[in-house]
Amino acid sequence: MQLGQRFKKLRRDRHITLVQAAGTDCSPSALSKFENGKSQLSAEVFISIITRLHIDWAEFRPTHGPQQTLFIQHYHEAVENHNICQLMTLRAALRELDPQLQRYRTEYYIVELTLGQEAPNLIVVAQSLVTAALDYLVQIDYWNNAAFILAALLVTRVPVAVLDAMTTQVMYQRKLANLPAEKIARADDLLVDIALQRARLGDLTGARLTLAEYQPPVIPDLVAAAHYRFVDCYIRQQTGDQQAGGEVQQLLGFLTMINAGATAKRWRQQIAPIKKTPPQLE
Repeated sequence: MQLGQRFKKLRRDRHITLVQAAGTDCSPSALSKFENGKSQLSAEVFISIITRLHIDWAEFRPTHGPQQTLFIQHYHEAVENHNICQLMTLRAALRELDPQLQRYRTEYYIVELTLGQEAPNLIVVAQSLVTAALDYLVQIDYWNNAAFILAALLVTRVPVAVLDAMTTQVMYQRKLANLPAEKIARADDLLVDIALQRARLGDLTGARLTLAEYQPPVIPDLVAAAHYRFVDCYIRQQTGDQQAGGEVQQLLGFLTMINAGATAKRWRQQIAPIKKTPPQLE
């Protein structure tokens, strides 16, 4: 696939219009001709566009698309099976694949943060990595599936002030034109996670405001609807509503009943008390 054609596919995958991609770097018609192999862009203009859209140069490797899809596939398998060895294998593969750019790749951040979450005694996540991952994430104009995974992993590692910025970015992503239903659902689920973390940090007003941004579909997914209800009850429980506390436990029991025990476990972890003196980060 030619460079222009590859760029066109990446642009469309991210739902970026020609006008948005061209920006002030070139005219939309010039970019269109480049995408269709009718002309070339100067290296300076192309680099400027790629940088502004935060597209990883590794995306232009002929096999990157399939590799990324395969990575996400293996990643989900490892997480669902709590397979630390598989996660470590993915980590090693990423380092071997791209040792120079590993700290700037979404996949690298995802693996490191997941290992820190699933195996804290084995992997200690450095604060510098959290900061770098967050800086990288909030500058991406159009989030793909990997970016949403990264955002969800960062939610529990940042202070309330940063959650404000993340909420703004999630709302921006949600309002993009022609956004697929799958990504709208991901954005909504992320808003609910942010609301929960706000409540855990004592920001109950911010938690309610964030949760209010959630816009359920006409026929919501069963687990998604339960997730919203769970967080709503948890927020009310934090304000002293004892009945809401009972509903939280009922919802966890409901998940187990419908064979969603892994989800129930994750939700229990999410409402576990936050340690007052967290371990020092590398």
